[in-house]
Amino acid sequence: MFTKLYLDTTNPKNTFTQMICQNKMPLFVSVLLHTIIYSVFINLASYIFYNKMLSTDINIRLLIVLFIIMTLGYIGRYYHVKDIYNAYNKNIQKTREHLDKLYISWLFIA
Repeated sequence: MFTKLYLDTTNPKNTFTQMICQNKMPLFVSVLLHTIIYSVFINLASYIFYNKMLSTDINIRLLIVLFIIMTLGYIGRYYHVKDIYNAYNKNIQKTREHLDKLYISWLFIA
């Protein structure tokens, strides 16, 4: 599911509306899943370093902020892909190679 989402959201030939409309549910699931994973990780770090979990109020704010950041991340990725595509003079093959290398680099950093 997430491989198809990655390929659809990094296709520079799609319009912004196509990207959103074709992937509504997978986008929402991805944003929600990553928000929960990051929230759990932050709570785990808080427990490890401070021996206490974050309060409910902080967790709610954290979830809202992470949800917004994850959503804006897809929008930012869309425009970044368009810029790379235009920089390679609309060469889809070079754009795909660039994006795949970029994705693998971030994957290993994470």
